[in-house]
Amino acid sequence: MSRTRDRVRFLVFDIATPLALYYGLRAAGASNVTALLAGTVPGLISAGISIARRRRTDLLGVAVIVSMLGSAVVAVLGGDARLLLVRNAWISLPFAGITLWSLRHPQPLCYTFTRAIFSWRAAVMDRLWDEDPRFRQAWRRITVLWGITSVLDAVIRVVVAYTLPIPVVPAMEPVITVVTIIALQIPTQVLLRRSGAWHVVFAPRPAARRAGM
Repeated sequence: MSRTRDRVRFLVFDIATPLALYYGLRAAGASNVTALLAGTVPGLISAGISIARRRRTDLLGVAVIVSMLGSAVVAVLGGDARLLLVRNAWISLPFAGITLWSLRHPQPLCYTFTRAIFSWRAAVMDRLWDEDPRFRQAWRRITVLWGITSVLDAVIRVVVAYTLPIPVVPAMEPVITVVTIIALQIPTQVLLRRSGAWHVVFAPRPAARRAGM
């Protein structure tokens, strides 16, 4: 139920509402900067809800808020709408750097991130990490793929923002996001299936545990 709610919130606050605000305000005569600024508000609300609901520091949520506020200030001061259009690239690039840097640590970021999300599988994942070399290798490869894909995501967003007409770019943003998600999820699941551990990580939460959450 929680994951379904997260998906619905993402579709409403991060995709549908920003697009509706931007194109609606532009049709009403607002400038690109004003319309894009209004479109950032739902994303800020969504990130705030995520942080409040988890009752702990959500690094991704904080990154989204900082990126949106920072790009908004710069765009307002400079009057450049395209600075608002590349805000997601300033999330992807640092994320890529942190992800690839985490390969120097005993447990890479993708493993620790997934372990935190699927906390009811943490003990089993830790056992597999300690005992199964294939499991460890899969997560290191997944982390490399996530880092490289995030770099490509940032580059594509910058190119799109500065080469396409401004009114076209907001509609392209969800497309890039969906393509990036698919590009991350498919190899992640393939590598985990090959390691024999896919069902351990992504198996549904027991009904009794879900009812108690």
